[in-house]
Amino acid sequence: MTTMDHSQMMKQWQFTKSGSPRDVLTMAEVPVPTTCADDEVLVQVSHVSLNSAIAYRLIAHYGVVDPVGAFIGRPAVPEMDFSGVVCDLRGANVTEFNTGDRVFGLGPTSIRYITQGVLREYVLAKRNNIVKIPDSISLKDAACFPATSFTAYCFLVEKANLKEGQKVFINGGSGGVGVMAIQLARTIVGPTGLVVATCSPAKSNIVRNLGADEIIDYTSHNLPDFLREHYSSRPFDVILDTVGSDHALYSNSPDYLTPSGLFCTIGIVEFGSTIWLATKRILQLLSAMVVPVYLGGVSRRHIFEPLTPNHPRLVAMAKLVEEGAMKAVIDSTYKFIDARDAYDRMMSRKVTGKVVIEVNDLEKLT
Repeated sequence: MTTMDHSQMMKQWQFTKSGSPRDVLTMAEVPVPTTCADDEVLVQVSHVSLNSAIAYRLIAHYGVVDPVGAFIGRPAVPEMDFSGVVCDLRGANVTEFNTGDRVFGLGPTSIRYITQGVLREYVLAKRNNIVKIPDSISLKDAACFPATSFTAYCFLVEKANLKEGQKVFINGGSGGVGVMAIQLARTIVGPTGLVVATCSPAKSNIVRNLGADEIIDYTSHNLPDFLREHYSSRPFDVILDTVGSDHALYSNSPDYLTPSGLFCTIGIVEFGSTIWLATKRILQLLSAMVVPVYLGGVSRRHIFEPLTPNHPRLVAMAKLVEEGAMKAVIDSTYKFIDARDAYDRMMSRKVTGKVVIEVNDLEKLT
């Protein structure tokens, strides 16, 4: 345990009950941490990028995620993606970071600690959850990468082992993970491969410029039927569902996914669904994965397990960012005081890429 002797205060956005971010978020002033565990480091937060899953599945269902905290009114802080600058409070086991280092990374990701988020001026970060920002990347852009590019990297590179010349379908091409996955897939499959993505017509040019060869307007088609009609003769090697679509996308996947292909689910349910629909969706997926094919199961591999960040994985992701395989796509930027406006924008479902909140303007200080 390391300590730092000062009485500085900081601001944070927090909530103590369920509801929309506009209604339940309040700003509070609390002490800056003065102690940290041996594997932690204090970071002054520069920027935070919003995550729709955090906003909906945590804030809207606080009592489900943290029933004890909701019952006693314990303050919870949202969000997990941030960038910032290392302070002089570091644990005894933290040797790879020095005061003044620019870093980006993730706050707590486990369901047990996810209410201890990063939408605050200072955050205690685990050493395994942060990595140094490449010199060519700004603090603002860096905040867009942690969860989204990490997820794209883990599923496409580690899990799917995507290769040059293969075909990949990304459902939700304009979302935070989608824009990263398109760029990374384009880099990996190269000019001989195929990248197909869904988005609305208004976002098609952006998605195409990110690297999608073909775009499907999800507002005009029944997706499984469209994929069956147009891609059964050239099936995909990988399907990445970032939306949490209807179960039919997976249950019909043998019609447009190769026998050795992999179906990856990131979004369990679509934004705005209820806890009941989320539970139903998870049970459908588990049933389809466990039930044998001769009893009605789906004959395609499927994964939707949570991804655990660690330092080697984050370093590998940061290297791809440094090489230009993934670039930040920022929809809009808001001041810290305007966090509720930022959530309004994100929950409008009109966002392309990431909504970013500037917590502290640290660019000129680094």
